[in-house]
Amino acid sequence: MPPPKPDALTQVTRLLASTDKTRAQLAQALSRRGYAQDEIDQALGRASALGYLDDARVARRRAQQDLRAGWVGEALHARLVQAGLDETVARAAVQAEIAESGWNALSAAQALVKARKLSGAKGARFLASRGFEEDLVERVIGTGGFDR
Repeated sequence: MPPPKPDALTQVTRLLASTDKTRAQLAQALSRRGYAQDEIDQALGRASALGYLDDARVARRRAQQDLRAGWVGEALHARLVQAGLDETVARAAVQAEIAESGWNALSAAQALVKARKLSGAKGARFLASRGFEEDLVERVIGTGGFDR
């Protein structure tokens, strides 16, 4: 006989043990595991009250990681929203991280190009795919117009 299913809050704490997750990610995981919506809502509410669940904290951590990895602008924002974060929370996290870290788009683009040994159209496409503006890409790569 299989062991009984843990209550939803216990499951939330287990899911959060390895890494922070968003409210949306946890709700989806609990739903997949067969918990009823009222159980999910109660568990997530309690986890929030206990400080275990904080989408703003998750957004800041992910914004910091993704900025360091070279994601910017709308591409970065889209990554955060895809992770289940509210659009407003995602934008606020990106703005706060940029302000706190002193992040600079030109320096970040130059560092990416240097680290990845990129140039020409390939470098331009890479930077554009990460969300860098076309005029900045042209300054860094030194190419006129490119295909995205």
